[in-house]
Amino acid sequence: MQKPKKKRVSREFGAVAILDALSASTYTETEIEEFLRSRDRVLEELTAWVEEPHGSVKIQPQELETFTFNDTIVIVLRGGSAPLDFDKVTSFAAVIRKFIVDSMAAGLLFRGAAALGTFRVDTDTNTVMGDAVTDAAAWYAQAEWVGVHFTPRSFLELSEMYETSGSKRRCAMLNYDVPLHGDEKLNTFAINWPKILLVPSLSPWNNPLSPRAQLLRTLGQHRVPLGTEQKYLNTLAFFDHSLKIENQAKKEARPPAKKTKRRLRG
Repeated sequence: MQKPKKKRVSREFGAVAILDALSASTYTETEIEEFLRSRDRVLEELTAWVEEPHGSVKIQPQELETFTFNDTIVIVLRGGSAPLDFDKVTSFAAVIRKFIVDSMAAGLLFRGAAALGTFRVDTDTNTVMGDAVTDAAAWYAQAEWVGVHFTPRSFLELSEMYETSGSKRRCAMLNYDVPLHGDEKLNTFAINWPKILLVPSLSPWNNPLSPRAQLLRTLGQHRVPLGTEQKYLNTLAFFDHSLKIENQAKKEARPPAKKTKRRLRG
């Protein structure tokens, strides 16, 4: 009997984000069940959101794949035979941004890393592997905060893309010194998730709290074991930095005040 030929999965370009849930290793059985329900709900909402038309998010539903393993989630943007352009990467960052904030609203805190490059995807066997996956895997657990940052190699590639694309759309990403283990810092692009909290129409919360107060309430609902407190403080510091950048941008976009001529009496 002839064995069926194995399907060959071709290499393609794209982007990969690997995220893991904070404090999941200490979950009780009840908390694990709630985590799984909340995780699946957030992923379903993300898929539905991508299927809706969004002017600035240029991603087709079939281009996005998600994989789950225990408390780890892999989100993949499939670019096919050509490298992603800057607008496509910005759209991917917007998808990750929404996932982070929707997860917060569901009581889940994620940190991770994103990478550009090549990989192979086999949905039949729930497999994704390749250079971009290896790159993201090396960095996804290094950050001391809630959030997602691009790997050093991808930061260099993104910087070149930004310089040559002529695009000024970078609101889903923010240049930042990401806090790492051992009090180290990594200057790279980070997903600018606080921006969603600053836009009432986009925020998943519907209450009178200020965005900062809402973030404090959300973080305060989680246990903070000794030795993990800096993750939460670093998250708050990133929010404050994003808010400062946003206020500065609004100030610079404001039209200059008109000068009134004073009449001289005589």
